[in-house]
Amino acid sequence: MYIYYPSCNFAISSPQTAKKVREYLKEKMDIAKCCKIDQRKFNEEDIGIYVCQACRGQIENQVNTMSLWQYLDQLDDFKFPDYHGQKMYLQDCWRDRNHPEIHQAVRSLLKKMNIEVLEIEKNKENSIYCGTLHYENKELKDNHLSHYSKEIQEKYMYDYVQQFQGIQVICTCNRCLKGILLGKGNGIHLLDLVMI
Repeated sequence: MYIYYPSCNFAISSPQTAKKVREYLKEKMDIAKCCKIDQRKFNEEDIGIYVCQACRGQIENQVNTMSLWQYLDQLDDFKFPDYHGQKMYLQDCWRDRNHPEIHQAVRSLLKKMNIEVLEIEKNKENSIYCGTLHYENKELKDNHLSHYSKEIQEKYMYDYVQQFQGIQVICTCNRCLKGILLGKGNGIHLLDLVMI
């Protein structure tokens, strides 16, 4: 049985989309509470569907997991919006660097939505970025940018987003998106594109 973990952080940052996702999925599976307080007992065949890397980290030692991107990609009857070949950058999360199944599913969804993906050099298994949670830069002694002052965080996020040249940046991670927006980038969460 599928169980959807809806991501409290995503629900806060994008409440309308979070509501649409819950409405769509409640006919297909159980909707869990916050991953930190949901105390359900799992069966061997249960699969936890997640949209947030922090949720995955919370549940992956208790239940089999699958990203929402993989779940949506396998559906034959889902009506994807058409973006008519619009070009957008894709930011893969550092926390997904060991999850090629996510990289594949995300790119498949973007193709189904007729989005032309602009790839950056440090993506997929080479990603160095998860917003202020993790950013690999030789000028920084600590990869946790959140340990630095707000001014330093803003400076490094601003410098990072310059590579996107003002073009929209798709993120699959709440922290990645927060970092892009902190740097004044044109970021959007993939779920907001899917559920328009």
